[in-house]
Amino acid sequence: MKLDSLDFEDLDRFRIRLIILGGAVILIFSLLASRLWYLQISQGEIYTEFSQGNRIRLISEPALRGIIYDRNEVILAENRPAYQLHLIREDTPDLEKTLRNVAQSLKIPFSSLQEKIETNKGLAQFKPIILEEDLEYEKAMYVETFQDDFPGVSIVIRPRRFYPHKNLASHLIGYVGIVQEDWTELPEEKRSSSQIVGHSGVELLENDLMIGLDGGRQAEVDHMGRELQILGEPVPSVPGKNIYLNLDVRLQEVADEAMKGESGAVIIMNPKTGEVLTLASYPDFDPNLFSGGIDQENWNILLENPEHPLENKSIQGLYAPGSIFKVVTAYTGLEQGAISPEDENFCNGYFYVKGRSEPYKCWKEGGHGRVNMVSAIKGSCNVYFYNIGMDVGVDQMHKYATLFGLGKITGIGLLNEKEGLIPNSKWKQRTYNEPWYLGETPSMAIGQGYNITSPMQVINMINIVANDGLWMPPKLFKDQAGTQPQQIPLKQEYLSLIREGMVAVVNDIGGTARKVQFEEFTVAGKTATSQVVSNKTLETLDNATKAKKELQNHAWFVAFGPVEDPEISVLALVEHGGGGSKAAAPVVRKILSYYIDNIYNLDTEKVNRKRFNSKNIKYSDRLQMAFN
Repeated sequence: MKLDSLDFEDLDRFRIRLIILGGAVILIFSLLASRLWYLQISQGEIYTEFSQGNRIRLISEPALRGIIYDRNEVILAENRPAYQLHLIREDTPDLEKTLRNVAQSLKIPFSSLQEKIETNKGLAQFKPIILEEDLEYEKAMYVETFQDDFPGVSIVIRPRRFYPHKNLASHLIGYVGIVQEDWTELPEEKRSSSQIVGHSGVELLENDLMIGLDGGRQAEVDHMGRELQILGEPVPSVPGKNIYLNLDVRLQEVADEAMKGESGAVIIMNPKTGEVLTLASYPDFDPNLFSGGIDQENWNILLENPEHPLENKSIQGLYAPGSIFKVVTAYTGLEQGAISPEDENFCNGYFYVKGRSEPYKCWKEGGHGRVNMVSAIKGSCNVYFYNIGMDVGVDQMHKYATLFGLGKITGIGLLNEKEGLIPNSKWKQRTYNEPWYLGETPSMAIGQGYNITSPMQVINMINIVANDGLWMPPKLFKDQAGTQPQQIPLKQEYLSLIREGMVAVVNDIGGTARKVQFEEFTVAGKTATSQVVSNKTLETLDNATKAKKELQNHAWFVAFGPVEDPEISVLALVEHGGGGSKAAAPVVRKILSYYIDNIYNLDTEKVNRKRFNSKNIKYSDRLQMAFN
């Protein structure tokens, strides 16, 4: 009886334990089932997307930006392969370990990598974080070789803008940078390539044409993000349009050499066609610095340079034109009957204005003696042009200066071209609430005072003189359509007389630019010195100080030739160079010498093909092969 009673008690305890155990099992399976329901039903769509992202990736292929060529198809701006270091967080099991491996192997500061990760915290799933924009080739190959040591890290080839000639024509060509504004509203096929845009020069002007259409491919990847195979047919990218300039690299290089160490501008054009063969501003800069985003140190160097290397002085620099303005004064005097070609004035070195005790001076001490129109232009006699200016007045000089294109933009097409200023009596009254004083007229007559013009305006004026009054708008691009030639209402007999004076400047004894004379190639030219400080200020200084201040004057020289059928015009402006004959004329001499020896009257097409084929190797061809 006792045994039976004990057996029943043990059996009851066993049943209780079995019920508890069964309940626990049921509870566990219920929890598992509910979790399974949550993952597969409630969150199924999300995890399906995650699993697809872990297996299939959409990889974009940015379109190559259009190439910029010079007139002889020498490459000025193209694309080179840049090896970007990408990281996808979802493919990186141990992020810190991977970053330390990258830092140690590639000699990249660990803090820099951490900063990139922190900056991109809000990035969408499976979107790459760019750890390095432009990795050296050897380091990129190291990552490719030892990929297993860098889970989630990959090398992606992207196009980067490349300027093979570095600083050459940097203000004309411009530079590109990473877009700052929101670009996500663009069509999908333009999003990648449109992140790099032109910020200045032709790169900005033709930006929309040079951006192509992006392509892409679907790829199957493994758990480390490595591509296993391409799925379906890839969509090829379409490169942007290539741009062909009238620029001649040979002349641009000669100009750079001639202006070495100076600040200022050089412009070379064909006056018959308006083609811009050279457009240079000094000091210049290397646009390659901007291709991947300029660093703060280099940016500060450019900004803090007192000679303003980012300013395009050929169209944005404004200077008193100095004695080159005498072309306008001469024409105004002839047109208004204030002077005839045969009339002579006597220059003793001084010119007095009623009511002013101090005289205006000629640059030549003792004066030029008796001068007519041609000899006054040849010797750049101030007193002769003081007389004309006083006879015709400020408003008439303003009228004809405007006809010659001074004081207004030339329409070259580059952004931020400045107008300058040619004053008249209404402007003076409106601006200063004062009348135009008689004593201000002599300074205007020789291109000083309130006159300020850009180098592009000055060469534009000289082209009109060379062309018998026909204005050919400046053209940057080959086969450029746009503004039509315009015949300016100027009398050819007066322009012919002015050209005669300009020929004498270079070719006659006593001319201010005799060093620019060539045999069998007749050059016409005009020197000028643009004062930075006023005549009145200089007159109050002692001789030593005056000599020091003289160095602040800007030097001009502009020329064209051959006079009988002009096909080249050259302007040089040397900031703080002193006299035009000393500083600017030698620059033009070097350019014309090269032009006459190497280009003038030659079979240009044949010579250029032979000369430039060796330079015409495209980085973009390598880049396209890498993509394929």
